[in-house]
Amino acid sequence: MTAAATAAAVAALAVAAVLLQLGVVPAFFLDARAAPLLPAALIAAWASVRTTGETWPALLIAPAMLGAASEERVGWFLLALLPTAAFTLIANRASGTRRFAAAPAAAGAGAIAYLVLLTLAAGRPGALAPATAELAAAALWTAAAAAITVAALWPLRSRTRGLFE
Repeated sequence: MTAAATAAAVAALAVAAVLLQLGVVPAFFLDARAAPLLPAALIAAWASVRTTGETWPALLIAPAMLGAASEERVGWFLLALLPTAAFTLIANRASGTRRFAAAPAAAGAGAIAYLVLLTLAAGRPGALAPATAELAAAALWTAAAAAITVAALWPLRSRTRGLFE
């Protein structure tokens, strides 16, 4: 897979994740804060399957689209998604199938960081304590979404040692 094809694939997946995040996914939950964060799940899954350097299109497209659709600035969404990338960097120190298991953990932790940062950016720090159940639900749903995404993308993983590693 060439670098341009990889960037195009990540960009297309990021657009799809944001559109689902803005439209369909919150409709299945009574509180939208409990919904899975599909852009965070995509970033963690793609970085786990491929490399962290290949996730940059998702880190640019997702905040731009989320910011355009909300009252918050794009920069807040970029800052809110950066912890997911940082957790993925830590998780990717593992090798082989351990990376498969590390992606949901990175996505879940990134979802909590995302929701906390955006709640603080909205100027509502008092809303965090009553919303711990929603934060936990969002982390679990995001981890599940990342696990499903990693399973779907696992055949595309980069193989440094050849076909039969």
